[in-house]
Amino acid sequence: MKVAVAIDNRSEISAHFGRSPAFLVFTLRNGQIEQREIRTNDQAIPKVSHTHQGGELHAHSHDHNRFVQLLGDCRAVIGLGMGPGARLALESAGIMVRIISERCAPEEAAVRFESGQLAPDLRMSCGCPSHAQPIRQ
Repeated sequence: MKVAVAIDNRSEISAHFGRSPAFLVFTLRNGQIEQREIRTNDQAIPKVSHTHQGGELHAHSHDHNRFVQLLGDCRAVIGLGMGPGARLALESAGIMVRIISERCAPEEAAVRFESGQLAPDLRMSCGCPSHAQPIRQ
């Protein structure tokens, strides 16, 4: 099974799925990681571009179907937060979404998902003002 984890770097899970610079994709079997690969998120927007000089927030958008194309061979995606558009696109394509509340290593999150021990946080969203609605599991 393949599981994608939104990452800020190789050791930290991203707080915002769509802004993560990459996804670490694990191939797992029987609780073991058999393979890992990095897939670049070409839609990532640098954090500094989200505010204007006066402090006004700058709206951002992603082509959510490109996430499906990039991660379509994965059984699930894991992150610390995700907007509703990306979530809907992924789930409509049959990809499970797991938003978690506790930070852990990407490897640990993937192995815990594969073993059925990764509990989702029902209250989490990305925290971005444009995604203020809570995400439901």
